[in-house]
Amino acid sequence: MPETEKGKKAALAALGQRRKHRPERVDNSSLYAGSPMYFYCISCGGLADVLPESYIGRPSRLCKECQTLKDLGWLE
Repeated sequence: MPETEKGKKAALAALGQRRKHRPERVDNSSLYAGSPMYFYCISCGGLADVLPESYIGRPSRLCKECQTLKDLGWLE
């Protein structure tokens, strides 16, 4: 088995573990005004971004690990 296939299998297995063991989410609506906002990965549910409430723009939709998988074409 080529090294790339081994790496892909390991990365997808790690993704499965992240999906299985999702961290507890912070409810942004329960935070004080001015608190940072927490955004979670749409693929694995892990923390994708923590941004100030005043941030203008779009937060990351994927965590770094899932973004890497997407960039490699291993995540749709």
